[in-house]
Amino acid sequence: MDDKPSSGTVSESSELLFSFGVIADIQYANLEDGYNYQGNRRRYYRHSLVHLQAAIEHWNKESSRPCCVLQLGDIIDGYNAQYKASEKSLELVMNVFQMLQVPVHHTWGNHEFYNFSREYLTNSKLNTKFLEDQIVHHPETVPTGSYYAYHFSPFPKFRFILLDAYDLSVLGVDQSSPKYQQCLKMLKEHNPNMELNSPQGLSEPQFVQFNGGFSQEQLNWLNAVLTFSDRNQEKVVIVSHLPIYPDASDTVCLAWNYRDALAVIWSHECVFWSQKSEITVTGLRSSRLCVSCLSHNCDHIEGPPSNPGSSHLQSLNSITSGKFILLDKMYVNFLALSTEKNQWPV
Repeated sequence: MDDKPSSGTVSESSELLFSFGVIADIQYANLEDGYNYQGNRRRYYRHSLVHLQAAIEHWNKESSRPCCVLQLGDIIDGYNAQYKASEKSLELVMNVFQMLQVPVHHTWGNHEFYNFSREYLTNSKLNTKFLEDQIVHHPETVPTGSYYAYHFSPFPKFRFILLDAYDLSVLGVDQSSPKYQQCLKMLKEHNPNMELNSPQGLSEPQFVQFNGGFSQEQLNWLNAVLTFSDRNQEKVVIVSHLPIYPDASDTVCLAWNYRDALAVIWSHECVFWSQKSEITVTGLRSSRLCVSCLSHNCDHIEGPPSNPGSSHLQSLNSITSGKFILLDKMYVNFLALSTEKNQWPV
């Protein structure tokens, strides 16, 4: 849009509707600093709590407090399972979240499933479906499958949808179950490598074990919710742990069947913004955060894949948190929390 205000500012003629916070990939573990799977990016396991606390303090102090916070998955690191510390680490992080004075909506990523089964997560505090919106006389908008997805309305004429990007996955599923066998078959049909986490030589690099996809049942539900929003002239925000827009992420990070999800989204007018747990904005790139704009009529936020002047944002274990300010002109303003210093970049 040509008449956007500059980054970090709000147009005097714009009316502030509401704001919401986002934080992703906390990946806490009570461990010394380490490196990612490829060994090329540093991870600050213990220090991640410092950034979470700083983000919560910021949100709580806001004069116009956000209506909610979206926690987009990988709340603790997979290493916790190796050290039998999964429940203890999750409890510690959730205790920090209790300081937040607004509701938090949790999505699930691969690190949740490295630590817990789907059954465990369904019965845990990471299941926030009790916050979902119940639309009277529209049962088709109520999720009925085993997938973890729901929608809610934070403000009149706006609807947020949380998708389950590991609805199809070999992670967190009983290996004797038919669904595990179905997903393993799908994965191996696209990935013949002995190491299923390796995308080497693949024409579709997203088919790796640490990713997942959306069942047809979930996509049918998504279509039903978007149809309701179209008819009621709502604006929709969609979030999940995995990106589904190829220009907004490395291909290896995409959901298995991202094209199927895009086909549903592009058949509707109501989606104006959709994002993964990775956000690129105002030239600041966090390697674990990136906005994907999925509708032809939505605002697309983008930035360079790396910024030498903001190299402190490049840690794979970086936490980016912020406040998206939704204005009457649909401008999305984002403040990113540095991964090494407790400051908000200008």
